[in-house]
Amino acid sequence: GRVSQIFLYPVKSGRGWDLQEAECTRLGLRHGSIRDRQWMIVNEKNEWISARKERTLVLVTSTLDPDGTLCMDAPGMPTLRVPVGMTEGKVVNTSVWGLEGEGLDCGDEAADWCSTYLKKPNCRLYYCADHLRKRQLDLYDGYNDEAKPGEEVGFQDYGPYLLISEASLDNLNAKLEQPVGSRNFRANIMVSGSSPHAEDSWKFVKIGEAEFRTLSQCIRCVLTTVDPDTGVRMGAEPLKTLRKYRQASGPLRQLTGDSPLFGTNVVTEEEGTIHVGDTVFAAFE
Repeated sequence: GRVSQIFLYPVKSGRGWDLQEAECTRLGLRHGSIRDRQWMIVNEKNEWISARKERTLVLVTSTLDPDGTLCMDAPGMPTLRVPVGMTEGKVVNTSVWGLEGEGLDCGDEAADWCSTYLKKPNCRLYYCADHLRKRQLDLYDGYNDEAKPGEEVGFQDYGPYLLISEASLDNLNAKLEQPVGSRNFRANIMVSGSSPHAEDSWKFVKIGEAEFRTLSQCIRCVLTTVDPDTGVRMGAEPLKTLRKYRQASGPLRQLTGDSPLFGTNVVTEEEGTIHVGDTVFAAFE
């Protein structure tokens, strides 16, 4: 197969960047000075806020200004400018899906912006600085022995990368009355030219100089039902249909419950740059 799309999401749950190339690092995609899910909004209880509940987060866009600051925009809001590459500030403890790490608080102006947009008091914006403690993947129960000690992740959900094949998406859309796009699934790498759900059985993946190892299939949630262009929930689909044919089996079902599986979480074995159009090589289990 080949790489058909590359997506980097600067702000967790925000709108992504559709890129032609990106650097694959051990902590996720990097484009210039920006890494995938490098910023995250939390509530007054220091709990991360997801578009699963605050759907308008998908309308938060971001651009990199030539002066090196990240500009965040949202409907009805002035542009928020936040520094990139922060090394100093208040260090805060963070937790995503029970795995704990650290972040830097981006300050009161950013906090006020997030609180105003989400209409929630005392929100804060955190930055995943390179030098801070990261979440350790081998501590996540769902990976058993798939994640190795020392493999880390920032603010992403279950791993530094999510990979999905176009054939899997096409197969799903053939079953839906209203097709959905790749952005509903918030993948980092889309692959063309494979069979549906071939990525389920891939053990290793090589793209250019970058090499990846699979961790697990990705558990899907209600965020897939949110229209990425409007922030409005579309109804029960595509989750309802996915539940009919993409349920886990065996011991994994105890972890996933009724949540279906779609796409594969992967981690880097070798860093490198990937491009749209690159050949994708896969080794099977």
